[in-house]
Amino acid sequence: MRKYKVAEMEVKPLVDKGGEVRVMMSPKTVDATQLIMGTATVPVGTTVKKHVHDYGEECFYVLQGKGVLYLEGVESIEFSAGEALIVPKGVPHSIENTGDELIKVVFATAPLAPTAQAGHRNMGGNGHA
Repeated sequence: MRKYKVAEMEVKPLVDKGGEVRVMMSPKTVDATQLIMGTATVPVGTTVKKHVHDYGEECFYVLQGKGVLYLEGVESIEFSAGEALIVPKGVPHSIENTGDELIKVVFATAPLAPTAQAGHRNMGGNGHA
């Protein structure tokens, strides 16, 4: 039977990228075929490791907090709650929490990569893009 709904707390968090990521909509959770979607949190003073999505673009909507999105070779963009951002396909990026509260976002990436490992490639180090 196909699943259409997932609760955030049903999904085991990924903690190896900096912050906490819960991929809620994916081929493993709801048989998604075109995208992934989930939530992420970034504690105060923490940076999400530089990474790249080679197969698709990523967008996120900021529910809480403020920070800086670093896009390698492009620019640094300050953001806060109530704003949405997009990361172009193939652009290495990282996020830094520059505020005084937890950052919480909803993110989506599309199109879907052929494997989970291919969809998110770490660039090494903890620094800015």
